[in-house]
Amino acid sequence: MDPSFAGEGARAVCAQHLTQTGCRSRMVHGYHLCPMGTGERIMNPCSRLVLLAALALVAPLSACSSNSTRRVESAQATVNRSAEAEALVRRGDAAAARGDSERAIDFYRQAVVIDRDQYVAWNNLGVELMKLNNYLDAVAAFKVAADLSPRDPRPVANIGLAYQQMGWAQDALENYEEALRRDPHFLDALRGATLAEDTLGVASLESLNRVRQALMIEKDEQWRAFFERRRFRIEAQLNRPGA
Repeated sequence: MDPSFAGEGARAVCAQHLTQTGCRSRMVHGYHLCPMGTGERIMNPCSRLVLLAALALVAPLSACSSNSTRRVESAQATVNRSAEAEALVRRGDAAAARGDSERAIDFYRQAVVIDRDQYVAWNNLGVELMKLNNYLDAVAAFKVAADLSPRDPRPVANIGLAYQQMGWAQDALENYEEALRRDPHFLDALRGATLAEDTLGVASLESLNRVRQALMIEKDEQWRAFFERRRFRIEAQLNRPGA
């Protein structure tokens, strides 16, 4: 909008207002003092309309500039937090590689305080907690990682492993199956699920198909031998009369 046009329009409306209302009260510093009995000062319609017209031109530009600046600053702060958290994760990984689980745990915890969305830090925190037999906190960390990364099978498989080490085969199996729903070819989950089913004495077509799938991708000879034994047992159970 042309500023001169806005000013003329505002002045025209102001003149019309004064004519219609017969307002002849004194103007003092742009305010219209009316005998309202309360001492309240009301802005003169002329001044109000001129000011609104000017603000209509300036405010959108100011708001746009201010919002853009805030967005840039917010994005930069997020990048900085993420970089700081990732640096802590790397330090945690280095400590874990040295076998210093307690130091690694400290770094991972610092990382998730700075950036709660660091699902790698949550997962690795759980791994190190498991090494110290702190299964309760390990499972809690794995669950956060699993929620933050809903397609990654690793945190859920780690929950299964924690339950398996605690002797809870059924809970372990359920989590391995969830990991396989995320990735049907995830070998660690295939191994864990087969071990859990072996502990539970489960024999079904589903478990047989799982073993066959594992044999197609397993390269470790010891695991292949285990899967072959497991396949033989399942087939024998399924072929029993009345099975």
